[in-house]
Amino acid sequence: MKYTGIINRDISAMVARTGHFDRIVVSDAGFPIPAGVPCIDLSMGPNLPKVVDVLKMLTLELPIEQFWFASEIQPSADDRAKELSAIMTKAECIPLPHAEFKKLAYGAVGVIRTGDYLAWGNVMVASGVAY
Repeated sequence: MKYTGIINRDISAMVARTGHFDRIVVSDAGFPIPAGVPCIDLSMGPNLPKVVDVLKMLTLELPIEQFWFASEIQPSADDRAKELSAIMTKAECIPLPHAEFKKLAYGAVGVIRTGDYLAWGNVMVASGVAY
């Protein structure tokens, strides 16, 4: 058993398999998981856990180079960019239309599904390198 960081064995294994610029989606409860993309379902109930909770843990073990989110998010994409940039401080922030986000998700290493009820709350991260 691990002492610190991500103790979920499936997420820990997904992070360990990730190479430079591989993508992981942290999805809200309603995101349509692309066919063929592995999904780790963490949803426990409405807003349990939230996307930002998972992202905070991912940053402990995964160097994140870029991240994407849906520009349709409310109340504003600027607010979401600030919130996410505060978590992923060294990563490039890329808002894009939700339809484009869904297309990009087909190439993801995996999806971590949360119970987040925030509409368009999905975030996709691209792995950086540790050096």
